[in-house]
Amino acid sequence: MLGRKIEAVVEVTGREPPNLSRIKSVGGPIPFESTTKFEAQGDGTLLTQTAQAEIGGFFKLAEGLVGKQLEKQFAANNAALKLLLEAG
Repeated sequence: MLGRKIEAVVEVTGREPPNLSRIKSVGGPIPFESTTKFEAQGDGTLLTQTAQAEIGGFFKLAEGLVGKQLEKQFAANNAALKLLLEAG
């Protein structure tokens, strides 16, 4: 993100296979919580992902850029997940 590699340790805080997972960071520079839901929709699956983060330190200076970068990263990760699931 913004030219920096970011690593985080996450904990699974909720799981309802195959429809829901919740995680939160327990280590790393940006505290966050995320929920991912999978819902059947027609012949496919609707993926809904929500996240909340507390941006501070170096990243606070570029908060708007960080938000846009996180959105791009989520989109790229979800596109890769879609390809993997459709190939399987």
